Amino acid sequence: MSLVKQQLSVYVKIIVITLFVVMLGAVIVPTFAQQFKEPEYTIRGAEVLGFDLDIETASLAISLDPRARGELIITLPRNLIDARDGFDDIDFEIVVSGLNLFSYDEIVTSFDRTITIPFKRGHDEITITGTHVFSFAPTQTVRDTQPQTTEKRISDELTKDIPEGQAKLLIYSDTSWSGAYQSTTFDFTEISGQRDKSIIFGCESTFGRQGVFGAKIQKLSSDGYLTIVVIQNHQVIAQGSTHEQMGEILINGNCASAPGGIPGGGCLIATATYGSELAPQVQLLRELRDNSLLQTESGSAFMGMFNDVYYSFSPQIADLERENPVFKEMVKIAITPMISSLSILNYVDMDSEVEVLGYGISLILLNIGMYLGIPAIVIVGIKKRF
Repeated sequence: MSLVKQQLSVYVKIIVITLFVVMLGAVIVPTFAQQFKEPEYTIRGAEVLGFDLDIETASLAISLDPRARGELIITLPRNLIDARDGFDDIDFEIVVSGLNLFSYDEIVTSFDRTITIPFKRGHDEITITGTHVFSFAPTQTVRDTQPQTTEKRISDELTKDIPEGQAKLLIYSDTSWSGAYQSTTFDFTEISGQRDKSIIFGCESTFGRQGVFGAKIQKLSSDGYLTIVVIQNHQVIAQGSTHEQMGEILINGNCASAPGGIPGGGCLIATATYGSELAPQVQLLRELRDNSLLQTESGSAFMGMFNDVYYSFSPQIADLERENPVFKEMVKIAITPMISSLSILNYVDMDSEVEVLGYGISLILLNIGMYLGIPAIVIVGIKKRF
């Protein structure tokens, strides 16, 4: 009997310990998933209600209280959530209220990834899914220390001045490489070398023409790393990195604008009127153009015709505004009704050609009524009195 009791006592202890571990795991995992510092973000058109991190699915759910069409710009620390295939970054899977977002703007560093997510009125949840959370993956090795060193060198380069209308291609490597680069300013140019190299090249957008650039560089060895970065106007405008055997990097992007802005890239008159490209009125026009008009064929065709006319006179108007404060106020009074009418589009969905044409024609008629119809009625009324 004594031996049986001892065996039962051992079994009981094992069961108790097992139950304790299971209960502890059930409590710790959700608590760990919920206790984290919220990422830095800015948002327009909604309020962020909260964040929910799911360790099992490696996803971050963001609850929103949307009031209008807008966008969320969020910086995701790599030690919170990341998406990687080996040492290479891959795209996050982003779902906005059940709809997959297949493309998004992103700024990448060695420590975080900043992504811009557009949403519409009625979208109340955004889910960002990566490959892991609460860790760096893959496990850090000696090679992982290289991006931190490169990041510091890129930061130093960003403090240096580059001649206007030019950009700098930075190549960081511990092995040999070769490739080519080009832009709308110059033809295809081959390059090769070993270790680090920097090249300044022409890269500029002008009136009537959007400047673009591209670079394709390949490692010529199985070992080592390769990172290429393009900077302009003290900003990183494209970058890529690889540790793969004979790895290849292809990057491209838009050049910065010439003084005064570029067609399709800047609202010259509105910027001069309201004093900054960050003014709410200017952002309204930019979001309407990028998120609505340019998403349809009819909207793109309209913007093409509009740009041909608008940029034939807008630089001169913008210059006069900067030189003459009185003229600037007159322009502000003149364009404020139009911009106010365009704000209506923040509260409607324009996801098809028919909707774009319908709302577009309605707004054109509304503005014709405001700018021509009302003054005509006033003039006729005055004439009748006399």
